[in-house]
Amino acid sequence: MSKLELTSHKVLIFDVYGTLIDWESGIYNSLKPLFPKDTPREEVLERYATVELDLQLKDSSVVYSEILHLAWLRLSGQANTSFGRGPAAVAEEGEGVGASTSAVTQQDLDPASPTPLRLTSDAERFGASIPTWQPFEDTVQALHRLKEHFALVVLSNVDNRSFGRTHELLKSTAHEGSAKSRYPTETPDSPFSLILTAQQLNAYKPDSRVLETALYQVSSAPRSLLPHPSPPWAVEAHEVLVVANSLLHDIEPANLHNLNSVWISRHDKNIIGTKPELKERGMWTWRFETLGDLADAVDQEVKEARGAT
Repeated sequence: MSKLELTSHKVLIFDVYGTLIDWESGIYNSLKPLFPKDTPREEVLERYATVELDLQLKDSSVVYSEILHLAWLRLSGQANTSFGRGPAAVAEEGEGVGASTSAVTQQDLDPASPTPLRLTSDAERFGASIPTWQPFEDTVQALHRLKEHFALVVLSNVDNRSFGRTHELLKSTAHEGSAKSRYPTETPDSPFSLILTAQQLNAYKPDSRVLETALYQVSSAPRSLLPHPSPPWAVEAHEVLVVANSLLHDIEPANLHNLNSVWISRHDKNIIGTKPELKERGMWTWRFETLGDLADAVDQEVKEARGAT
């Protein structure tokens, strides 16, 4: 039996927030005024994570920026945490994992469109803060190194507009050009070949159907109403590698789908999506502290393979 290698895969499915983007610093800095000054960072993030997951499970059609808005209201003790019918998750009924009867506007699909609402409250500002969350120091360079060997796919619990702005932070003109990409990317300076958001799929991870849909989209028979490569990649499940920080949202679903996975542990400092019982089970195939470490390991495999020929 041949040795399992990172480079035996064709597609890397990425979580974004927590893996590529330091969202916990952004969330904590926004929410800490709601808590007593001596409240530990861990407690603030755990409280937020509980509220976020509850809101996502109650109505997956609510876009992520609105989830943040509602989370602020609940954590601040304000009573109005009912769901509004803002921009819905799919353009046509039946397009995503869940059902929806509302349409995505063109403005929702265009990350360059300005936010139409005037932000008049702290809750609204928190909901609009996603684009201010910054990449980890190693993220951008590592992504553009990895795209030389794999198709990089985004699978993120986020809305289209917010990710559009995050996407800009992850592009790099230093690596521009398809000649260095194994697969065509969204734009020459982008590391990603396919982007799938919770808004498009009308579902939030850890719903196992989210990852199942992503596997369809990279297969020989993608769902035509959702983003997919053209022509189809015809990638099989054993050629897909899930790369993520969250054990709850990504690594456990990968395990349930019998997929190989990489846990980017970020030195065990992240709180959201990390549960002791999941860590003890060690469900990941590989573990690296940073994305840069993963890119180093891939480069080493490629170097060794070239030396053996």
